[in-house]
Amino acid sequence: MMTENSIELAYFEVNQHGRLLSGNRRFCRMFGFEPSELQWHYVTDLYRHASDWNAFRNDTVNASFNMRMRNRRGRSFDCCITREIIQNADGEIVFRNTVHKVGEARGTHTSTTPLSMVFLTKCADCGAQIRVASVAETRLRMLCNQCAAKAFPETYYTKSAQM
Repeated sequence: MMTENSIELAYFEVNQHGRLLSGNRRFCRMFGFEPSELQWHYVTDLYRHASDWNAFRNDTVNASFNMRMRNRRGRSFDCCITREIIQNADGEIVFRNTVHKVGEARGTHTSTTPLSMVFLTKCADCGAQIRVASVAETRLRMLCNQCAAKAFPETYYTKSAQM
């Protein structure tokens, strides 16, 4: 018998094109996959309504979504997906997701505070991570403060620049 604190959470990662990159055992059991075959499937196979993927991918405000999903056998269920948007080592956008079936206990996470999203990109010069405001800015060539100060000192130090 599982207690509320010992419930294993379902996690999966998907790229911005919808291809499943990885998933844990709980995710595989929930949706009927073998871990070795995850890389051959798209997340759109799991959404009950195909338009839900576009809403999920393009929404930059919310970090939690209530949706109707379906397993491999076609049985659908309501669930809550909590996502985190990250950029992997290759510079690609990746969605890290946690899935909870509606009505299923959520373990130790009982906070009702909405989650916030942080978008990161790499400095084009030194490779350091930079915090940016949106997913769109992660696709731009960005410089960290130190590299910007070296490359464009007259613009970066506007207080000392002469007008």
